Amino acid sequence: MKKTILSHRIYLLSAIFPLFTACEKVIELDLDTQERELVVDAHIDWEKGTTGEAQTIELSYTLPYYSTQTPEGATGATITVTDDRGNVFPFLERSAGVYKNTHFSPALQREYQLSILYNGKRYEAADILKEVPQLTQENVTQTHDGGINRDEIMLHLRFDADPTEENNFVLRIKASSDGVTRLYGFDGRYFADGHFFTKIVNRSSDEKEKFKKGDTVEITLFRVSENYMNFIRILSNNSADNAGLFSIPNRVKGNVVNIADPTQNPLGAFRVSQYSKIVYTIE
Repeated sequence: MKKTILSHRIYLLSAIFPLFTACEKVIELDLDTQERELVVDAHIDWEKGTTGEAQTIELSYTLPYYSTQTPEGATGATITVTDDRGNVFPFLERSAGVYKNTHFSPALQREYQLSILYNGKRYEAADILKEVPQLTQENVTQTHDGGINRDEIMLHLRFDADPTEENNFVLRIKASSDGVTRLYGFDGRYFADGHFFTKIVNRSSDEKEKFKKGDTVEITLFRVSENYMNFIRILSNNSADNAGLFSIPNRVKGNVVNIADPTQNPLGAFRVSQYSKIVYTIE
């Protein structure tokens, strides 16, 4: 079940679709003809205030559109992450397609380069680790004027960042009311002097999934590169909930490059990010 926070488009869709329900017919298209592709889920995520020693990179394959199976892990790869000081961190395969390093040493302002050797092909990417603002409970306020009728619980998240720097963020929201994880990318172009703010409200039409007293909302803020922020934005726009009526989904280009043939880049992306997380309880 997919739902969207911070989007009014879903209401436009729900207002239009009932007009056509009388002649609705389900047609399944044959979408399983494309060859499977490699997917790289490589993220060095360092929670602020921790050591960040345990890191995981996953390699898998795409599945047919209608498949309900778990993606197959890509086994036998050689993966390393190297920082700009020459420190090399090998990622060893612990299960099918899951590669781990338990002695990683993240440091701010360092550049990290990912190298993957798999099936005779080399894939590379690079990213820089930047400091994220610290979130606390004081960054969140709660009101009861959200939704179309302005009678729903809504959270207001505010935080400050250095206005002299390039600020790109990914916000991850997970509410206990529906258990769905949502990601949003944004930068500092529309926020004056480094003062960031956003509103969080569950737009579900199911009353059981609206925010209510006692629910918890996990709010995680990642400081990311502009490329990765745009990567998340395109993924979000391609989703069924966020797409406009006449929008066409685009292939999402990550930053992982096939060195021998850049036209054959894998899906997915590499990010190096510090993050801050709080869990807010609805009052």
